Amino acid sequence: MSESTNDIVEVMRTCIAMRHLKPDEVPEEMIIDVVRAATYASNPGNSQNWRFIVVRDRARKERLASHVRATLGTRFAGEPTGDESRDKMMAGARRLVEGFAEVPVWIFVVGINGYPPQAPNEAFVWSTVYPASQNLVLAARSMGLGTTFTTFHFLAQEAFRAELEIPDNAHIGTAIAMGFPEKKFASVNRRPVGDVIRWETYS
Repeated sequence: MSESTNDIVEVMRTCIAMRHLKPDEVPEEMIIDVVRAATYASNPGNSQNWRFIVVRDRARKERLASHVRATLGTRFAGEPTGDESRDKMMAGARRLVEGFAEVPVWIFVVGINGYPPQAPNEAFVWSTVYPASQNLVLAARSMGLGTTFTTFHFLAQEAFRAELEIPDNAHIGTAIAMGFPEKKFASVNRRPVGDVIRWETYS
């Protein structure tokens, strides 16, 4: 099993996108724990308008994969660009597409358009699903599980919605691949904080 840690800053610092996952089954208790952690996230008015669809069934994963591949075509088949970071990311994305059904767990974080109750505003869907998704991947990292956000559901929205039986008033926010990582956790690659921090005003 990969390294686990309860040091929250270390969890954030080393929560890299893991696109190379072992086929090993993830215990159901661990899945429940990461989803429970996701529900601790802030959300508009404590409305908790989220649902977490956990997909482990091989046949369902194969059907979802077929929609992704049909849409992508040869998009990931290009030659290396020379940009090491981008080439690694693209190679990892290819790996996920080709091995979609081998990913042990896919978690689709869905937001319900229901806040405020008297006049639902879709903007609140995204302020619901993204904090929950971030909590989920951080909790997974703390347990030694690897995750990565994907946008695969954007490629075949209607097919994914039909396969996952998403109602009209809900939206898939994130599609998260999860499993035990093949590689070691490492520090995320970020710009120095001095490049992005501003005091008092933007300029």
